[in-house]
Amino acid sequence: MSDNRIMPILSVALMALCLSLPVYADEDTPRTIWQEAQHNQQENETNLITPDPIFVENTSLIVINGQTFQVENNINDIGQALFLAINNQQWPDVRRFLAAYLKLPEHDVMLVNFAQGGLARLEGDLDLAAYYYQQILNQQPDFPRIELELARVYFEDHKNREAEQLFTGLYKAQKLPEIVLKNINSYLEAIDLRNGWRGSFSVGYAYNDNVNMSPDQETIFRYYNPIEQAFYQGQTPKAIKAWGMSYDATLSRRYQLAGHHGIFGRGLIFGENYRDYHDENENTFLLVGGYSYKNKSHDFSFGPLFEYKQRAGDTYYRATGAKTEWRWAFTSQTAVNVEIEHKQLRHQQLRRKDGDLSSSYLTLSHAINKNFVLFGGGDWLYRGNDQYAVDRYQQWGIRAGIAGQIYPGINGSLFATLKERRFGAYSPSLRARRQDHEQIYIAVIKVPAAEIWGMTPSFTFRHRHNHSNVDWLYSYNKNEVLIRLEKYF
Repeated sequence: MSDNRIMPILSVALMALCLSLPVYADEDTPRTIWQEAQHNQQENETNLITPDPIFVENTSLIVINGQTFQVENNINDIGQALFLAINNQQWPDVRRFLAAYLKLPEHDVMLVNFAQGGLARLEGDLDLAAYYYQQILNQQPDFPRIELELARVYFEDHKNREAEQLFTGLYKAQKLPEIVLKNINSYLEAIDLRNGWRGSFSVGYAYNDNVNMSPDQETIFRYYNPIEQAFYQGQTPKAIKAWGMSYDATLSRRYQLAGHHGIFGRGLIFGENYRDYHDENENTFLLVGGYSYKNKSHDFSFGPLFEYKQRAGDTYYRATGAKTEWRWAFTSQTAVNVEIEHKQLRHQQLRRKDGDLSSSYLTLSHAINKNFVLFGGGDWLYRGNDQYAVDRYQQWGIRAGIAGQIYPGINGSLFATLKERRFGAYSPSLRARRQDHEQIYIAVIKVPAAEIWGMTPSFTFRHRHNHSNVDWLYSYNKNEVLIRLEKYF
């Protein structure tokens, strides 16, 4: 038996360890980066808008600030009470007085439409709200108060061009109180933000205690070749610890064509580069564009994608395909996200790894209060390979987490993922049909209160545990720490 001869079976397996794992180790990264960017950009947009001011009139005929005022059962008193309830955004009172007002034969249709428009907006039926406000403007075209309400409805429904036209006209006319004009200007700034280039940038240090995803155990594998009547053996590599740089950046823009329809484009680049271990350096560029439909409740997009991945300083693969995304906010607190993607991978050198990659993700999120959001979901992924069934696999996963403000100026999140991968065929070199069970746990702390050069410090800890039936080669533990600065715009 010779100790200095490395058996072919182990060489093949070690190559598989180095070259196959990154394909599925990073499939969640683009989604995570993009969703985080979308969330922060939405917050930036929301923070621009000042609260809608309350139009205060004579409040002597209705319950205001807990004080009860008598409303007589006549057209004038009920109409005045209804109008004041709308102005003060007291929607239970609006419903009550509207029901009574409609019973009076001489009721004012414009006031009824005003009330019904406000209630429809409150309930999220923006098309109906716009209809009621437009009915009023058909009767009285020069009505700044109704134009303002209609502009807000258009803004909430992502009809940005229509909203901008109304807001601009109202601001130039200067017929409304100063506090209302300030509110209008904040909407115009938010529309400019929506229509412009949106992006994010993050950079910092990364520490990885197992860059090469090694089992990190004294494993001696022996194999007997009956033809040569000899034993061969080898040893798995030690885990490599390394410091490096981690970064990601996004850039996106949406252009409204008509109504809710538009086109979009977005780019994403991310990677990790280690100072003393260049073999695991990775950089990925992803470009997606196409058709977009967006309103208050639905955000749908579809289009082609291009992906380029570099590994160890050389081209690893190029991919082309298509991606579909749909977000449905079916209540003000709860939303569901669906993503479907298919792409063809073409490798620069390892042509045997060429094939297709199909994935689907379902995520449900629910805001339990103004500070915390729960989210969870499942995913399915299929990696195809027409020539080598041993390289095919299917993956199923479930995930759950919580995110929110843990202290004023400090945000945090916890995230857990469980995955199972089953490969397509028995591998003679591994003497098994491979199956993996993976666990990923992530904790993130962000401190907006401690901005540095306009960027938010963040700390991320990520633990990955993979258990494989080919334990001696593919089972491993890995811990990563990232300290970064982030900027969203």
